[in-house]
Amino acid sequence: MAICYFFYIFAHNFKIYVNKMRLIRRPWIWFARFRQRRGYGVHSPFAYNFLRGVILERTPYYPYVSLSRLHPWWVRWSRSYPITCRRMLFRLANYVHPRTIAVIGDRPIEQAYLQAAVPSAQLKREEGDFVFVAHEALSGFTLPQMPPSGMVVAEGIHHDAPSRRAWKQIQEDPQTGVTFDLYDYGIAFFNHDIHKQHYKVNF
Repeated sequence: MAICYFFYIFAHNFKIYVNKMRLIRRPWIWFARFRQRRGYGVHSPFAYNFLRGVILERTPYYPYVSLSRLHPWWVRWSRSYPITCRRMLFRLANYVHPRTIAVIGDRPIEQAYLQAAVPSAQLKREEGDFVFVAHEALSGFTLPQMPPSGMVVAEGIHHDAPSRRAWKQIQEDPQTGVTFDLYDYGIAFFNHDIHKQHYKVNF
């Protein structure tokens, strides 16, 4: 009994440690984006509602339970960063509700999250109403013709110089509208009824 209690206390404290480490992950990035936390300082009703209602939403969607089994046990247990990001992808696809989804790069887990969000969507290779670009494919990515209701999500937009250049090209493309820089991810909209603006978000 004493051994079981010891392991329980150890596991509980270790989980707290893991979560604290996640909070101080790259602290200079967090502090640099402190003013952009939770939608503060965002005056556009569209951008504010998108941030609070999609990016930062905490609703426990029922597919999360089955999707979490795609992760190693230690990721599920600590609820670490990959789950947070992939659940955001789920919410983004659920928000756009695209007819077609393109996953560019080898990302089977991300693809599973996107399919679970919109089971009726057709999967394509390079073009879709919703396009997810994995980091390793970002430097060679060419923005396809996107519908006004479309969305592009790019992974690792600040991980290296080629990725930063690729993200800047997406932002500056004439068909791109509002964009959101989450540091690890970039999100681009294409609806020009909304004033084009670039937001940095502390995600």
